[in-house]
Amino acid sequence: MKQQKLQEIYPTSSIHAFPTVDTDYLSIAVAHSFLWIPQKNLSPTEKKLLQAIAITNPATIPTAGKERPWYAALFSDTSAPADEGAFRLIQIKCHALEKNDLAALHEEMSTILPHTVDLFFLSESYGIIVESFSEDALTTEELEGLFLALDSDFNSYTRLFSGAFHSFEADFTQLLFEEEQLFLYLLEHDTQTKSFDMGTAIIPFFAIHDVTKSYLMRTLFAEWFDAELEQIICTLWQTQGNISSAAKELFMHRNTLQYKVDKFQQRSNTNLKKMDDLFLCYLLVLSFKNAN
Repeated sequence: MKQQKLQEIYPTSSIHAFPTVDTDYLSIAVAHSFLWIPQKNLSPTEKKLLQAIAITNPATIPTAGKERPWYAALFSDTSAPADEGAFRLIQIKCHALEKNDLAALHEEMSTILPHTVDLFFLSESYGIIVESFSEDALTTEELEGLFLALDSDFNSYTRLFSGAFHSFEADFTQLLFEEEQLFLYLLEHDTQTKSFDMGTAIIPFFAIHDVTKSYLMRTLFAEWFDAELEQIICTLWQTQGNISSAAKELFMHRNTLQYKVDKFQQRSNTNLKKMDDLFLCYLLVLSFKNAN
């Protein structure tokens, strides 16, 4: 049965990249994802029917994930296991791997990503990396190159979504849910691209969703901008990212503006020379500048 039809039948269900071990839900494999249906909404006959069409076995999910330090913060609405700093979530989707290959891939990623604070697989094909902020954090392009090398070693094909860095005070359960929905949407509608980030996701996803209702987007705006940066972003957008023209419009020395842009890019891990990233910032300012 198609995902859309199941969601119409069960409107309280939700789409995720991995099956669940939560006994309050029944997870059904659909396309690139899993539909979680609240058990309380199902009759005994419905459960049997849905279980008959399910092609996943929840017992294969590594329950050891619950012992990871970030598991509760991502899935139970608890505080992050940190009292300072910023963190990003990198989601990876690969071909189903054997248990030994998963363990080897896990070890390899822990080695080559030195700022990783947690890393776990929730199924044979879906994993999450939690990385702390550093000034030398890899760009999406650099992460893609890294996973191209790993794919060669493990004879696999990995696609990934690199989230934005967020303060330790943020609600990471909600952030993961929204970034996961972005990733799932892109996996379904873009079969060619290997690596995604907020910049590449922003146009296709929020062309059909209300950006003002997104906790993720509201959080980015609050974490990234002050009044001066809002003005800089708007001016850069109007001048198509040209620093010299923007500096002239802002009555600012070019080097001063370049310094401010560089500091912002370093802090946010965005590249305002890329129109996707500049549009993301401009959309945030337009959507939330005058919000209460």
